[in-house]
Amino acid sequence: MNEREKESPPVEAVEEVAPAEDRAGEPAGPGEAGWTDDAAQLKNQLAYLAAEFDNYRKRVARDREAQAAFGNEQLLRAILPFLDNLERAMSQAESSAEALLSGVRMTYDQFLAELRKFGLEQFSGEGGSFDPSLHEAIASVPWGGKSEGTVLSEARKGYLLHGRLLRPAQVTVAAAPPGDGTGDASDGSAK
Repeated sequence: MNEREKESPPVEAVEEVAPAEDRAGEPAGPGEAGWTDDAAQLKNQLAYLAAEFDNYRKRVARDREAQAAFGNEQLLRAILPFLDNLERAMSQAESSAEALLSGVRMTYDQFLAELRKFGLEQFSGEGGSFDPSLHEAIASVPWGGKSEGTVLSEARKGYLLHGRLLRPAQVTVAAAPPGDGTGDASDGSAK
């Protein structure tokens, strides 16, 4: 005997068996009945998983709709006290303008403090140099007392949300006054 014959098991004579359809009247073998049971069980499991996945998909869609509808609920609950304070201030407006102004300032400060909890930061560029990533220039005014590119005034404050620009500040920027010698002489007038 060679090594190959030692490793492989002896081959017994195999009787060729006809498929179950060809053996009319003969009972199915024990293996065939197990296959049909296994197939039926797998089919039931597959139907169960398909139904469970469909339910999961519907639940996720409902949750997504609810999140879109009520996602700002926490922020809106935080804003409601400010509406109450402003209503009180408006009802007291007839009594004293000074009291009204004081109440509105307090409400404004309270409102900003509450928005900071949500990551909102207010910034001002007035007096600093113009930064195009934070400011939107709405005007450029010749100004002798300031260097070119200095923010002179602010028309609208800018806001950051968690460090990312939410809205740029609208500013007026100082420009070099005309005739100071820094202008462009390429207009053809200086020959």
